Amino acid sequence: MRYRRDKSAGVIVFHRSSHGCRFLLLLSRLTKRPLWEFPKGGVDAGETLAEAALRELHEETGLAREVIRMIDDFQHREEYRFTSGKGDGRTLIRKEVTYFLAESTSVEVELSAHEASQFAWLPLEDAVRKLKYKARREMLREAARAADCVPGDGTAP
Repeated sequence: MRYRRDKSAGVIVFHRSSHGCRFLLLLSRLTKRPLWEFPKGGVDAGETLAEAALRELHEETGLAREVIRMIDDFQHREEYRFTSGKGDGRTLIRKEVTYFLAESTSVEVELSAHEASQFAWLPLEDAVRKLKYKARREMLREAARAADCVPGDGTAP
């Protein structure tokens, strides 16, 4: 089996409305099973992690830099492993994804048909329920606190 390390960057995006904060999730076309995720993708040569995250956000959702405000002091790294390919061509990939947090002034999304089949702007707890992995659910709750999107005492339910 071959081994490879990949670096990616992504953005947890939220929008404030009269109904509170809504978080953007994409239903990935790139996974074996349906999986709701945050916009993310590979880091190109010469790009910073933040530049890659914003480029991927634009490519996957059409949200331009002009409608995005990055939230300072939020950066979360996730590491996981998965296999790709079959037989002798099988590769174990160690993936490291750095997520940033951003507020969008727009909810107009134009999906990349290649990468995602659906999108949803969801209240925190609905978004948490859609995320399969515990670490991502915890990361979303942490992002909601950083964005002042959690009502009451600041702790997520």
